[in-house]
Amino acid sequence: MSDHRRRPALGSLRVFVAAARSQSVTGAAAALHLTHGAVSHQLRQLQDRLGIALFERHGRGLRLTAHGAAYAEELARAFADIDQATDRLLASRAYRRLRVSCMPSFAARWLLPRLGNFIARHPDYDVEVQSSARLADIKGGEADVALRFGHGRYPEIAGATGSSVAPGCASRGYGGSPASTPGSTSPSSAAGSSTPDEHWQPWFSAAGLVIDEPQRGAIFDDSSLMLMAAASGQGVALARHTLAVDDLASGRLLRLFTTIIESPLAYYFLSRPADEEQPAVVSFRDWLFQEAASYCPPAGEAMTATGQGD
Repeated sequence: MSDHRRRPALGSLRVFVAAARSQSVTGAAAALHLTHGAVSHQLRQLQDRLGIALFERHGRGLRLTAHGAAYAEELARAFADIDQATDRLLASRAYRRLRVSCMPSFAARWLLPRLGNFIARHPDYDVEVQSSARLADIKGGEADVALRFGHGRYPEIAGATGSSVAPGCASRGYGGSPASTPGSTSPSSAAGSSTPDEHWQPWFSAAGLVIDEPQRGAIFDDSSLMLMAAASGQGVALARHTLAVDDLASGRLLRLFTTIIESPLAYYFLSRPADEEQPAVVSFRDWLFQEAASYCPPAGEAMTATGQGD
């Protein structure tokens, strides 16, 4: 049976391993950011506790005894195992905080109203939502997953697509009452978005209208702001149903016409290929796809594709 009273502290053993590697007190002190005296004291204390000589003087340096060399080799392996176990633990704990990058409009209009459901299902995960129009560097580690809206030109990053629909929407208070026919929606009353490939002209064509793209009116670089403007009576917005669905359900927005068009853009879920099987990534992806599957596009008289994503 081992004598517990003679077991040295881990700190003194780390000093011993460092001294064994450098074969000098000075080298061990530099490696561990300790003073020369502190290292010498720990080595003397270790040998006194064990009652076995581990070093012998060799000029200005140290030379391991046979017992010391064998002990140092075993301790070095043990410390390597401890370091690797700690690294694995920290790596797994890092994914308790899931960093999600997405556009501000999607975060405000779709993700945040539903995120509580994910957190309730997975209370062990802390979700950090990075809401920015700037594309986070997923491969560089700025975020764990990203939700993107576009054509899908994301090479070398694993992704999955979703769909979106863009109906014509307006505030209940616009002009005192909802517009009754497509012809009554003048270009000057439009609230526009600067999102590429989401313009009024495809919807005009689907509705059988020959009208130029609106040149006047407010333009927003954030779809959420555009919807807020429409809801406050500042114009008619051509809105993605994905973002407007809650406003439509609550009556803050009124869908003007039954004509709808399919957007050429889509939603994409992105993550590093190496992280695809990480528990937090898998859980969030599965939850997101379940939410997307429960999403029902609006019914309409016409569904016209305005282009093809890639």
